[in-house]
Amino acid sequence: MSMDKFKPYDINEIYLLPPSVNEFIPEDHLARVISEIVEQINTSEIESKYSKLGQKSYHPKLILKTLFYGYCIGVRSGRKIATKCETDTAFMYLATMQRPDFRTINDFRKDNIKQIESYFIDVLHIGKDLGLVKMGYIYIDGTKMRANASAKRTKDKEGYEKWLKRIEEDIEKIMKEVEQTDEQEDELYGENNRGDELPKELQKKEALREKIKHVLQEIKSEEKVNLTDKEAKNIKGKTGGIRPNYNCHAGVTSDGMIVSAHVSTKASDCGELIKTIEQSEANTEEQVTDAIADAGYGTYDNYEDLEQRGITAYIPSQKFAKEQKQKHKADKNPYDKDEFNYDKDTNEYICPEGKRLTYQGISMERTWKYRVYKGIDCVNCKMKHACTKGKSRKIRIEVREEIKQKVLDRLKTVKGKKIYNKRSYKIEPVFGHLKFNLKYQMFHLRGKEKVNGEFSLMCMAKNIFSIHKHKIELKRA
Repeated sequence: MSMDKFKPYDINEIYLLPPSVNEFIPEDHLARVISEIVEQINTSEIESKYSKLGQKSYHPKLILKTLFYGYCIGVRSGRKIATKCETDTAFMYLATMQRPDFRTINDFRKDNIKQIESYFIDVLHIGKDLGLVKMGYIYIDGTKMRANASAKRTKDKEGYEKWLKRIEEDIEKIMKEVEQTDEQEDELYGENNRGDELPKELQKKEALREKIKHVLQEIKSEEKVNLTDKEAKNIKGKTGGIRPNYNCHAGVTSDGMIVSAHVSTKASDCGELIKTIEQSEANTEEQVTDAIADAGYGTYDNYEDLEQRGITAYIPSQKFAKEQKQKHKADKNPYDKDEFNYDKDTNEYICPEGKRLTYQGISMERTWKYRVYKGIDCVNCKMKHACTKGKSRKIRIEVREEIKQKVLDRLKTVKGKKIYNKRSYKIEPVFGHLKFNLKYQMFHLRGKEKVNGEFSLMCMAKNIFSIHKHKIELKRA
């Protein structure tokens, strides 16, 4: 074969001086940024877990580098990362040509997830030192992500009792088959010969029976629990399906850095707003001045809390958001209570027909306190049939309505609309990147604490991407 036009190659050629791992990747490669970041992180807490006795272990920084890079590019499986350390030059560079097996990688992640979660703040501060993490405005959102658990294994107490009965019937059937087999083998080989261990099917059934019994000892009568991940809750996802999910929440700055990340087992978003803000302030050591979030976070409690903290809110209520979508439709109720005008001097409301509703007192409903107003001349109103089915129109106004209305009025301004609309390309792309670009549709770990750590790892990877991009832009400037 003629080699005149090509560079010579020989797959069996021996290199007396092998190339350095530094030559494996370009100067501006993501793996180099990850290596720099991990070298700055204090891993002494993880290192202290290892003993000097026995076989030497892989250095925690080496495993961290491969994990960080894997999460950055959508490779989370311990098996895949282990394979990449043998076949992918970026992983080979980070692992310095060492080859940790998948069990080492998986066990490291599982056993050190709390420490790994804490490195989220370290990465954040590295970004901050580079001029990223511009605090003040914070964009907040949540998304549902599947737990590492099957929906079929979520049952109430009655469901588990029925399942346990079926398992015990299966075990009894298998035991009878084993006894028959033993009798036949005794006849063939004699009674003193060693028999085989219990069938694997029976071992699995007995292990499953013990797990079910354990759940039955803890479960409440109306509660539903998943056998695989007891802390995962049945939550409706974006596509409408109800299955074991975790509700993931994040706070993002104007420059796209994630400053807060945590998971919840509650379907509702509203209770996670203040936690996200407090976490953001603690992680960055700076104050939030403006909070932007969707209607899922729009509650009286949140409006009041933000008002007391001096934080400007751009958060619509559920009703406001619905009306904005229907603002061009003709089906808006002209006698909705929002169409009634308040007369502060007389503490009365005036209906669209000009009739007055007088103050009747306070009513309580759970944690809400309402002022009640009742119409005094509804009987003579020609539009009464369109306004109320009762003898007179009544409206209830939450005592914090004024605080909420201030937020809604702000959202109607040109500035308010502009600020709120930014959330669609500040926070939503973050979840889009994680779930669709990196294919993070389901957690690998189980239990709220470990899932929280894994979500922090996902968000940390997103921040590392931002740091890498920023460094490239600085070099090109």
